[in-house]
Amino acid sequence: MLRLSDTLKEQFNSAQAENLDITVAFTWPDGECRVGLHGGDVNFFDDLSQAPAAELIIYFRDETLATEILCGRYSPIDAFMRGEFRSNGYLMWVFQSLQAFSKAP
Repeated sequence: MLRLSDTLKEQFNSAQAENLDITVAFTWPDGECRVGLHGGDVNFFDDLSQAPAAELIIYFRDETLATEILCGRYSPIDAFMRGEFRSNGYLMWVFQSLQAFSKAP
């Protein structure tokens, strides 16, 4: 199984990230992946001790769920409505950030 950071790298869609200027933490009980989305570019912070603070934190039930959502195999809206992930606020940013990792058709 791919790690979430590998999935994010494969799925990144710069066109969907053009208007974002945010650091996002994708978290689950035993892990975290932090990325910076700035004007269509992405920066993956492999060393969290060197990463900037996240402005948006998305909490997933587990890494598998995060991967399923980001790969388009599970609807983020359905997962959100079922309480399978949540955020520290900014619901619009949540869905915009997830969209930035929806590989272009």
